[in-house]
Amino acid sequence: MIRQTLLLVIVVFMHFHANAQKNYYAEAFSKCENMLSGKSIPNFQEAVFTVENAYLDNQLDKVVFVDNINLYTQICKQIMNSGNIVYPEKDKDIAAGQCAVFLFMTDTIPIVSGNDIIGSIPFTYNFEDYAGKEEWSSMFVSTLMQTNTGNCHSLPYLYKIIMDEMGYECHLALAPNHIYIKVQNKRVGWYNIELTCRDFPTDVWYVASGYIHTDAIRNGVYMKALSDKESIALCLVDLAQGYQARFGMKDGSFILKCCDTALTHFPNYINALLLKAETITALHKQAVPDSDESQELFAQMNEIYTMIHKLGYRKMPQAMYLNWLRKMGTEDVDNRMKSIMVKKDEVQQN
Repeated sequence: MIRQTLLLVIVVFMHFHANAQKNYYAEAFSKCENMLSGKSIPNFQEAVFTVENAYLDNQLDKVVFVDNINLYTQICKQIMNSGNIVYPEKDKDIAAGQCAVFLFMTDTIPIVSGNDIIGSIPFTYNFEDYAGKEEWSSMFVSTLMQTNTGNCHSLPYLYKIIMDEMGYECHLALAPNHIYIKVQNKRVGWYNIELTCRDFPTDVWYVASGYIHTDAIRNGVYMKALSDKESIALCLVDLAQGYQARFGMKDGSFILKCCDTALTHFPNYINALLLKAETITALHKQAVPDSDESQELFAQMNEIYTMIHKLGYRKMPQAMYLNWLRKMGTEDVDNRMKSIMVKKDEVQQN
């Protein structure tokens, strides 16, 4: 009798816990959707925290998260004000900010703390679980802050969060299986920042080596500087993928709701289209063969995959992606930086 009662208590607890977890996802969806619909001000940092917190059962400490961002921001401001960066154009603040955040994230920077000088530890790339297949939280900014190891998801997210906190314009951009940073200054115009390999690849390099079809560029699928709302649309698909990692597909309704909402505000967001197509394909396989539901799902599936192909998407094999990553960063990054920023010693020499 006692054993049966204990089992019942465990079952009831697990049921309520599962429902609580799903409620976290419903709340996170509402917060992101409100930012996209104009009910609240778009805030990329808040969207990222909200999505990660849902996956972590609302156990992510917001005070610690925000304090870390504030600390990183203050360090970047110290780098800007150190006098070691000289820039000749009128938009000095934003250009120095771009340089400072890059240096903070990729190099060991001496930092004055009271009477002591300490060094910041640069963030490194996680080649072991770069796609979050072993553990979805490997994709998180909060994991990056805890471990100093990230990927092409968390690294550019953190760069944008710091730049937003400093009040400077910064854009995410997409390539196959990949996210990077697009910024601009008057010295060089638009340029790209790769935190994964600490480099500044040109658009031509991405096209030549990144498995990018010209149709995908023309349709704004890849290499486009994303708006803040489009960046939050990325967070909604992150939320759907976290839900799938946590609960599986279930009936597909939550995943499809996230994808459809993201696509409303970023119609050609390829990851949303791919996840929607994959979800509908799975639902089609589960449906009764030749039923009305099966035929409707099959039609939807074909429509989305046709759209994906017309947009210019071509699947990049994982082995090719890893090889692509390793090819970046082979040039002298210091010299590449000098073409974007003018350093003090160079100005003095001239």
